[in-house]
Amino acid sequence: MGSQFVDFNADGITDLFTATFDGSPWVAFGSKEGFKQPQQLKDKNGERVLLSQYWDYDAKKWTNLDRTGGVDQDAHCISAVLFDWDADGDFDLVMGDREGYLWLQMNEGSAKEAKFSGQSEKIKSGDKPLYAGDKITAPKLVDWDRDGLTDILVGTFGDTWGMDKGGGVLLFRNHGKKGAPSFQQPRTLIEASPKGQKEPTRPDAGCYVDAVDYDGDGDLDLVVGGYSIFAAEKKDPTPRDREGRQPFVWVYLQNSSAKQAPRR
Repeated sequence: MGSQFVDFNADGITDLFTATFDGSPWVAFGSKEGFKQPQQLKDKNGERVLLSQYWDYDAKKWTNLDRTGGVDQDAHCISAVLFDWDADGDFDLVMGDREGYLWLQMNEGSAKEAKFSGQSEKIKSGDKPLYAGDKITAPKLVDWDRDGLTDILVGTFGDTWGMDKGGGVLLFRNHGKKGAPSFQQPRTLIEASPKGQKEPTRPDAGCYVDAVDYDGDGDLDLVVGGYSIFAAEKKDPTPRDREGRQPFVWVYLQNSSAKQAPRR
């Protein structure tokens, strides 16, 4: 989830890269005729790239095959983004799992022919694993503070159906150096939603985030897609009441002197 348009194989044509809840990243290679059929990303051994748990399409069941070195035998990739982590000229792989962590798998090949290692390790924030909580969605890697280093934006899911705590947006600032990222503890850009409103007022759950200079003032703003979950004017609305759960895209303008203001 969280699609990325990128030239994956350095052929000068844009490809489409994403991950899904099946536990693996996918790539649809671009061509002059359009995008080709999506295919699972493979590692250097020809095996599908994953963390641990995945959907076995042949057996039609969830299966565990640890690719985390024993760190987490239930880790389940739900999002992925390509980034040249070690600044060697090819794309490495960042994967988000459903429990709030980010994982890194290195490319041992080249820009034209990726050869992913097949083993992933948790990305750290300080000396501890980077943890967003509230169920990670797709991370976005962007130079948020314009210091030449790539930072990590993360939107979180929260409770996507009921009225329990919702999702928000976190920033993990990179204070390392090019080719050797090092991330600080998270700064909250959008607080996790408490929900409970009577009308849609903000993204409450399933938050996907991107950064763009929306108002052209020279700094990056947030574009957040997600569900607004509200009580609606009904007696005892159920969690799956469609009138109380609607998708929106919201814009949060960055303002150094004022709290970010959402726009629908």
